[in-house]
Amino acid sequence: MTALNIMPIAIDPNHTASLDIDPQQGFSELCPLELPVQGALEIVPELLANHRHGKIKLVSRDMHPPGAAWEAQSSEQVLTPVGLPEVDVKWPVHCVIGTQGAQLLPGLPAVLDYDFQINKGLDGNAHPYGALYHDQADTRSTGAIEYLRAQQIDTVIIGGLAFDFCVKKSVEQLIAANFRVILNLAATRAVFPENNDALITEFKNIGVVVIENHQALMSHLA
Repeated sequence: MTALNIMPIAIDPNHTASLDIDPQQGFSELCPLELPVQGALEIVPELLANHRHGKIKLVSRDMHPPGAAWEAQSSEQVLTPVGLPEVDVKWPVHCVIGTQGAQLLPGLPAVLDYDFQINKGLDGNAHPYGALYHDQADTRSTGAIEYLRAQQIDTVIIGGLAFDFCVKKSVEQLIAANFRVILNLAATRAVFPENNDALITEFKNIGVVVIENHQALMSHLA
């Protein structure tokens, strides 16, 4: 495992937010025919702990229509190219609006109890990964960046699903928008965990603060 920060990370909760990336049942063992990520249910306590360190909490959700262009009709089609401007590859059907897969993981707050909600992937011809933009070129804002700035947030604590896709892209978007990003590894899981060390190194190289769990956080008032 790549070495992590061992000193406590000081944050000002008045300028800190938590962002839960797609913590949905469609990415968990509760929906085995969708896109289950091993260990997904284990992240809930750490996401809740992230919430306690910030002034506000945000959540993003994949909210897909049925019959989307990225739907794979067989396991052989998964990750094969699609070639549309906003759809790169095919995925198993997941997080369809109105189904169990679109619901948040058990134990998390109700959607309306979050301070800001992001619904993405509503267009069947688009499959965005990051929570901050509706398009893969990062030009059509979901409004989250503007909301964070309006709330005078400078630090965002990240967790969710999955580490190597939607979490990764969201982290990169936040860094590009000049936020301080703290990634809680205990609050996320990967589709391909064998790549975790390489991703951690990549994140640290762009300025992300990577922590093992929420206990590395030390709240203080500036």
